[in-house]
Amino acid sequence: MISTLKRGLPIFAVAVNMRAGLILIGPLLPIIKQQYGISVFTESVLAATPLLCFSLSAILMRSISRLGNTNRIISYAITVLTLSLMLRTTFGVASLLIFSISLGISVAVLNYMLPVWVKENTDHNAGLLTGVYAAIMGSCAAISLAITAPLAAATSYSWRMAMVPWFIVGAITAIWWWSKIPSSGVTEIAEEGPSFWKNPLFKSKTAWSITLFFGLLNMIHYASATWLPTILVAKGFTLVHAGLLVALATIVGSLLSLAVPHFASKRKDFRVILVIFSIFLAVSYYAISVDSGWRLWLWVILGNIGVYVTFSLALFLVVFRANSPANTKFLSIMMQCVGYLMATVSPMIIGGLFNATGSWNKSLLFIVGLAAVQVVVATRAGSHQKI
Repeated sequence: MISTLKRGLPIFAVAVNMRAGLILIGPLLPIIKQQYGISVFTESVLAATPLLCFSLSAILMRSISRLGNTNRIISYAITVLTLSLMLRTTFGVASLLIFSISLGISVAVLNYMLPVWVKENTDHNAGLLTGVYAAIMGSCAAISLAITAPLAAATSYSWRMAMVPWFIVGAITAIWWWSKIPSSGVTEIAEEGPSFWKNPLFKSKTAWSITLFFGLLNMIHYASATWLPTILVAKGFTLVHAGLLVALATIVGSLLSLAVPHFASKRKDFRVILVIFSIFLAVSYYAISVDSGWRLWLWVILGNIGVYVTFSLALFLVVFRANSPANTKFLSIMMQCVGYLMATVSPMIIGGLFNATGSWNKSLLFIVGLAAVQVVVATRAGSHQKI
């Protein structure tokens, strides 16, 4: 196990920045809205732009694959991610939007390539590596949520200050990756596969079930990540306390997601565990919509447990269900293209429902409905059939 963890250190370092720089936009939305007077629709667009890039980047993956082997592509992606974090702070809303696009593309490439890296670099401990890097993503997102509001209020740089720690982490990671690439990898070109539109897994019902499960889960996750701090403020929390609650809930869910894929990998059928945690989601978000006060701490934590455990399992399904590195790449691209395209609309739908009803509680029922559908899809996505 120790040797496996050592082998995974490069992708663990990458995982630190794969969600933190994206998810911090949620706690910053009230500050950005106050500073620039933007509408709820513009807030939704700012949150949804990286997700749209996640999805559309799949079409570019054939061209990106020509840049070199897996290590080299990851190195390019972490470099672009780091530069995007810095450049997001250069102008106002315009720079946030423009460099959210490049940030989204770079994270998308990492989303596609990390499962491939795991498949290429381990035979027996894929569940452990997947669980660890998923937990690191979630834990660092939690840290980001906890420190974003205090950092934004600490200096006259306001919301821009919240970007600084993640730019520094990204720069260190990029330097490490470039220094570790073997010279032989510079000219090594990845094997060229079919274009996105000719993905052979488009004909697989099993692949589609995993894709839809991932899409529903991310619709829930990103709608919640965008609006939950605002919803908690509307229910009487301060912005700092709302950020702390979401951060605590995220880190609890992430720590549980650390172990679940490792133990689940000993099973051939994932349906029961996926259904149980999907029910967690439905119950928790319904409770958030109707409850208030201190009990919201419990419901938000339970909801994030459902999100992060099922997210970790969904990533592991890509490695576990595919019977080759090539199919791992095909499934990863398909799942994340369609899944993140689905997720793009959910923050805007929640914002639109609030505009139409004037109630965050009624808007949250949309998430409850998504979780109910996810329960049904989980009964197919979690089967043992290989792709």
